[in-house]
Amino acid sequence: METRAHYVLIGAFMLGGIILSILFMLWLGSVERETDDYEVIFTQKISGLQEGANVLFNGIRVGEVAELRLDREDPNRSIALVQVEKGTPVKTDTRVELELVGVTGLAVVQFTGGSRSSPMLRDVSRDRIPQINADLTGIAAVLESSGDIVVNLQRLLNEENALSVSRILSDIEAVTDIVADKENEVGLIIDNLAVASNSLRKTAEGLESAIGRIDESAASVQRLIEEDGGATMAQLNEATANLNSLLANVDAMVEDNRPAIDAFAQDGLGTAVAMLTRANRLVSTTEAILLEFDRDPARFLLGEGRPSAD
Repeated sequence: METRAHYVLIGAFMLGGIILSILFMLWLGSVERETDDYEVIFTQKISGLQEGANVLFNGIRVGEVAELRLDREDPNRSIALVQVEKGTPVKTDTRVELELVGVTGLAVVQFTGGSRSSPMLRDVSRDRIPQINADLTGIAAVLESSGDIVVNLQRLLNEENALSVSRILSDIEAVTDIVADKENEVGLIIDNLAVASNSLRKTAEGLESAIGRIDESAASVQRLIEEDGGATMAQLNEATANLNSLLANVDAMVEDNRPAIDAFAQDGLGTAVAMLTRANRLVSTTEAILLEFDRDPARFLLGEGRPSAD
């Protein structure tokens, strides 16, 4: 009896602990976290957005979509009640848009932006739940224009265009068959193109080498002009300076002896001319005497045929 009493006590204790744990978990789950609620107004399709979808702020999860409903007064508007962490900095200039998550087709509500100087939306809004108009950008714009895209695709894929596409595919197939039949010729053309390309490459290399040699020659000429030309110009300048100095000395000499030169030109020049005339006559007489003496020395010495000066 005593052993059975212990087992009953232990079982009752464990059963009580399990019940208390379940009650604690139920109480913990019933405790609501404090949040800030906002109503996001969409004027376009919001396909892919579901209740419980994430709400992001600059890519960081801050809450979830609590409810989706239509505006009963304006059926063109959809309202998403979002709950975000209390104190989330939703400013008056914060933007909201719809974005896709990966390739799953599910959408999230993305809050972005807001300047530091702008006031908090909850502080200036007169509504019990502040409202934000969503931007028609990103996936929302795509969803909004999806109907027009489908219509345009249907117009593009009409019967006439389908026939045109079929003809194009037939032409491509015919060209492919021709290329397959001329495989050898195509290979020969490709080989010829390779040879031509190789020749062009060699020609380009030769041209590049010639251009290099021309550049070297031009550099040599430039060095010659800069070095030897500079030395030659220096020598020419020195020779010109020496000639100018010589001319200056001659001018100074003439200037210093100008009285003597003038006197010689006036008096001594006539005397010198007369003296030169007499010297010329003397030379002529001397030549005649020598000629007679050479021709007949005896006669010249005996006194006959002796020339006389006129």
